[in-house]
Amino acid sequence: MMLIDGRPATTVPASDRGLNYGDGLFETVRVHAGELPLFERHLARLRDGCRRLGLPHPGDDAIRADARALLADGALEGVLRIVLTHGDGGRGYAPPVDTPGRRIVSLHTLPAGLEGGMTAGVCETRLGDSPALGGLKHLGRLEQVLAARETAVAGWDEGLMLDASGWVVEGTRHNLFYWRNGHLYTPPLRSTGVAGVMRALVLESLPRAGVPGGEARLRYDDLHAIEGLLLCNAVAGLRVVERLEGRALGEGGDMRELKRELRAAGVAWLG
Repeated sequence: MMLIDGRPATTVPASDRGLNYGDGLFETVRVHAGELPLFERHLARLRDGCRRLGLPHPGDDAIRADARALLADGALEGVLRIVLTHGDGGRGYAPPVDTPGRRIVSLHTLPAGLEGGMTAGVCETRLGDSPALGGLKHLGRLEQVLAARETAVAGWDEGLMLDASGWVVEGTRHNLFYWRNGHLYTPPLRSTGVAGVMRALVLESLPRAGVPGGEARLRYDDLHAIEGLLLCNAVAGLRVVERLEGRALGEGGDMRELKRELRAAGVAWLG
């Protein structure tokens, strides 16, 4: 089920700049009970990403209309994927002037295996630093593709990724939080990684839940010292890593109040 610029279609021209240069952004939105509880947060992140990359923005109303059309058949659970590209362009990196861009909105079934604890390991593939792209969910995902292949071969549920200097950044498809000395921290993402919607919501919820923490860097060499590891994204919610590179981990801290705050904010599917 896919709409391209508001019309049913399944293909884009070979000249699309998202295809040729990764010139675009995307969002993955959880559908729960036929609703899109975090939709406005995803729309806000798309607006900000378009501003930073100079991408044409189709307007929130157009994206909302696409979502309503795709959910009209009564889908209760699933994933809504939104892709914005710079549209068609000729050969060369410079985008054409006054291009309307392209909007691709599709509905997918919910992935299996979103419940329970996870296993994780550290991938050899590193994330490059790019302050111009730090935090953005842009279409250039080759580093994650390589790391996801490593993860599958190793048999982990998720692979953690480091930057070139050995700092822990995120998972291939999750942001991460770690418990240390009774505090819950997440790595800062100013020059690499994806600043996820769920990550932002967890950070906002920490003070209300009475959980100390925030942003703090974590070196690979210090992974042995953490007391617990959590992975999060907007589709799965918040999940506990039970084993990290073979080492058993507990929850690390009291999660009850934090989970209450997240459910109150709309994450009703949180396990």
